[in-house]
Amino acid sequence: MQRPSIPLEIILEITGKCQLLCTYCTRPRAVDVPLKDIKKTLDEAANLGIKVIRLTGGEPLLHPDIQAILTYAKTKNLAIIVNTAAENVSPAMMKGIITNVDAALISLQGYDKKSNTSYTRSKLSFLDKIKNIFLLKAYLPTLWVATVITPVMSKSFEKFLPLIKKINPAAWILLRPISALHKDQKKMDVPFYRDLTLRIMKARLEHINVFIANPIPLCLTGDLRIGQQACLGAKFDNGYGRIVRSADGFFKPSYFLDTNLGTTIKTAWKHPFLQELNRTDYLPRLCQRCPVLDTCRGGCRSMALRAYQTALGPDPLFRPAIAQKALSKPHLMSSVSFPTIL
Repeated sequence: MQRPSIPLEIILEITGKCQLLCTYCTRPRAVDVPLKDIKKTLDEAANLGIKVIRLTGGEPLLHPDIQAILTYAKTKNLAIIVNTAAENVSPAMMKGIITNVDAALISLQGYDKKSNTSYTRSKLSFLDKIKNIFLLKAYLPTLWVATVITPVMSKSFEKFLPLIKKINPAAWILLRPISALHKDQKKMDVPFYRDLTLRIMKARLEHINVFIANPIPLCLTGDLRIGQQACLGAKFDNGYGRIVRSADGFFKPSYFLDTNLGTTIKTAWKHPFLQELNRTDYLPRLCQRCPVLDTCRGGCRSMALRAYQTALGPDPLFRPAIAQKALSKPHLMSSVSFPTIL
């Protein structure tokens, strides 16, 4: 499998500061990345012909130089995506976002004040957060909403739908939590995700563009057609389509794969570890003959690392018997198209 000649997107973790204490967050509370270091990465990205950069954290809006970062990125003709909780946004900050940002991914962890507070432990106004979301939706070209999957998602999924319908984002992105295999992860097993994908398919019939974005085996449901429509796969993650500049100053394959690839985009993109990830021979044989391998890539490399102490291993949700069943059924090739900058 081949990666593009340059990354489709560069993600910059510009701060570790955050006002929230979300249950599954593993981000370190690092100091703010110096503005000069951020500019250096933006310069390299522009010079290489990379079109998209994403600012994240922590909460990127808490960086003291966020306005300068946005303005500078715009002078480089870069499309800017901001990952934010959209809480406690001042009028000046809102103006800066509306003026410079091309797309925003908004973290929405609850469908009302109680459920949001339970997950994020936020002390800020949930109503103000929703107002900010609608304001950004009105002015930005693209707005996505993202929700981390939790063990209670089978009970809360339908409770989110009225709010999602009102917001009407370009997509409602469900994120598989990437963390140690503790008891909550064990609750989110194959039956859990099979149930969730069926709920996703039902919502898609109601014209809600919802899917699981973090890598997950597309054969998990036993039907590749459902897997292709309910899951984004790994094609744009795990270092295949984009890389992350960590707040510690080095590039890494993804948010949760901390392999040090070097301190420049050019060096990182040619790193031997990324070449290793291009291989398929470390995957189960069923994966190697799967017609959607280019999209699925065998699932999540970060979860393989946590389960088997190597990123070059099977996703812990992979089940040979289910995969065999999926391969025996008709499938769809490229049946669903997703933006490359999710």
